[in-house]
Amino acid sequence: MENLSAVHSLEVKGSSDGKVVQRSSVKRYFLLALLVSTWIPFVFFILLAPSNSGAGNFSAIKSVFLFLGTAHVPATLYLYRDPEFSGIIKNHRFRYIYAPILLAIVTGLLFVFLSRPSQAFILLMYWAWQAFHYGRQNIGLYAFASIAQTGKSPHKMEKLAINLGTILGILGTFKILGVEVAPSYLHGVFGSLYKIGFIAFAGVFVFSLIVYLKLYRDTTLFKTLFFFTSVFFFYPIFISTDVNIAFLSYAIAHGLQYIIFMTVISANEQRAGQTWAIPYRNIIWLLIFVLVVGFIFFRGGELREIQVIRDHAMFGRLAEFLFGALLGATMGHFVIDAGAWKLSKALQRGYITKRFNFIFDKESPVRS
Repeated sequence: MENLSAVHSLEVKGSSDGKVVQRSSVKRYFLLALLVSTWIPFVFFILLAPSNSGAGNFSAIKSVFLFLGTAHVPATLYLYRDPEFSGIIKNHRFRYIYAPILLAIVTGLLFVFLSRPSQAFILLMYWAWQAFHYGRQNIGLYAFASIAQTGKSPHKMEKLAINLGTILGILGTFKILGVEVAPSYLHGVFGSLYKIGFIAFAGVFVFSLIVYLKLYRDTTLFKTLFFFTSVFFFYPIFISTDVNIAFLSYAIAHGLQYIIFMTVISANEQRAGQTWAIPYRNIIWLLIFVLVVGFIFFRGGELREIQVIRDHAMFGRLAEFLFGALLGATMGHFVIDAGAWKLSKALQRGYITKRFNFIFDKESPVRS
């Protein structure tokens, strides 16, 4: 019996060690995928897009990037068909149901009844909120990397460095995206904000370097890469005024990151009493949301620019409503995500830590 007990103990230990090794591998691949999904759009849009004529294979690749950058928004819909997320929705109906619907309808109606110059102020608010949303995801991204590598949440000074980079990104956004639609009397203000952001980024660099050196003993290569990637996520906006460099580089990176997060959410469903298997149905639903609904988000807003539609009173108004509704739905995505990934809330923490169990496993932080 003693020998059998010893063999059994070795088998259990071996099984446990195997699971730790497997989780460590998944953890590394996950972190690597997030880094690659961030860097590839940066390289593509900063180094290749500005100097390319936009024809052939290059144009096709760019179109795929642009599609995914927009189509990541309806990936959020997957949460609404996930039974384990339903409890969170029931406890916060306004955030997850009423607010997104109201934002879509109200914004759609505003675009119907407001003139193009007046619509500009909605767009300016949207772009500022969008940059803030990107910054919040950067905080979450770094939190995942920090917990995966050291088992600890990011230090408050690290979060501050990332948030400062986000603030400067918002300041620069107004010039890059806003000048084309905003009244001329705001152009000077946007130019000044842009200059402030450009100069202030030198201070952010110094501050982030001081923070990094202060916490150097508790860092890893992966964590270092994620930290500086998050801090300088918006820096392309100050490299050039070319929209490929100044906006699309980090906007596409954000979208690809989100698709990776939602892929894990859909693929790592675990039900009591069942062994893990690839949940093909979940993945198919996610693909439907990204590819089908994503296409509506990607092309739907362009209808209002078609001259035939603009010249027709009813169709023109419908196109304006669709454009505004899609904009409002995207803002609804901001609202939903702000709650869904909030680990300070018990239900969300339970949901996220279960789906990302390979990250939040306290037994085996992977230092790389």
